Amino acid sequence: MGSFYITTGRKPSDPTRKLARWLAAILGGETENRGHRGLGELVERAKAKGLRRVLFIYESHGNPARLVLWEDEWLEPEVWIKSVRFHSAAGGRLAPGFRVVAEDDFGKRVKGLLELEEPEGEVVELHASVKCLRFEFCGCKVGPELVLRQFGV
Repeated sequence: MGSFYITTGRKPSDPTRKLARWLAAILGGETENRGHRGLGELVERAKAKGLRRVLFIYESHGNPARLVLWEDEWLEPEVWIKSVRFHSAAGGRLAPGFRVVAEDDFGKRVKGLLELEEPEGEVVELHASVKCLRFEFCGCKVGPELVLRQFGV
C-alpha cells in the first residue's frame, strides 16, 4: 500500500512534522519537507521513489490546517483541520496497511481518495466522517485524530 509521498512546508512546526510521520507510518510511504521545491519537482521525486500520490500538509499559525492530495491532478475533497490530537500506538508496532471505514458520505469520498487496494488481516482502520478522521487498531485509538473544520467540494 505504500504509495504516498507526504510533504510539509519548508519549516514545519512540531505538530505538523509529527502528523506527517504518523501518516507516513499508517498510510505507507515517505515524508519529506517540501522546501522551495515546486509541484513538478515533488511529483518527480515521488515517482522516482515509486510513490503514486503526493499528500500535502499545509499549516496555519504553527498547526496542521489542511490536507490536499495530488495524483496527476488535484483530488477532492480537501480536508480542513480544526485540531489534531495524538494517541500512542497501543502495544508498540502497528500492522502494515490500513482500511478506510466510511461513516458517512464524506467518509466514502475519503475512502475513494486513500484506499488503493483492500488489505488482508488485522490492519489499522481509518474511521472517516465529516466531523473527524481517526485511526484505530484492534479497537484502540492510535496515531492522529483530526477534528475537521470543513471540507472541499
